[in-house]
Amino acid sequence: MGVTENRFVLCDTELCIGCTMCEKKCASSHFGLTVKEARAAGIKLIPRNKVIKVKDPKKSAALQCMQCEDAACVRACPLGVIHVENGIVRVNEEDCIGCGTCVMVCPVGAINVHDVQDPETGDSRLIALKCDLCYDKESQACIEGCKFKALSLVSWGEFRAGKAPKEQG
Repeated sequence: MGVTENRFVLCDTELCIGCTMCEKKCASSHFGLTVKEARAAGIKLIPRNKVIKVKDPKKSAALQCMQCEDAACVRACPLGVIHVENGIVRVNEEDCIGCGTCVMVCPVGAINVHDVQDPETGDSRLIALKCDLCYDKESQACIEGCKFKALSLVSWGEFRAGKAPKEQG
């Protein structure tokens, strides 16, 4: 089996309006619920991406893991619970202790430690969460949820070769 090239979600800041629908879709997809169902059940949804304002207050962008080819978080994790699987940098959330080492070394600030409550037991614990490209689903929830088509999935090779969608400007 060949090596899978890392891919990541690229945001076109000319198309992003900062609506945060990508955050909502991301968070709800990891629970297998709609936003409305999660609210009704009292479940706190935590997105693995974040919409931020950039330079000009009128521009926004979705920030999420760039699935780095030589990911600092993988090398820095003291327990080895962050690994690359099929070109996706993944956190084994069951074994993560939420120490935050990965947060400190992430060059784009795309990993965050959250206090997460187990829906079955009610117990809470700290774990690192980051974009996992919806590895267990057929498509990325954030891309599907963006009505403005601001998000696209690209490989590092496409990005470097200038074949990724480009911002207007």
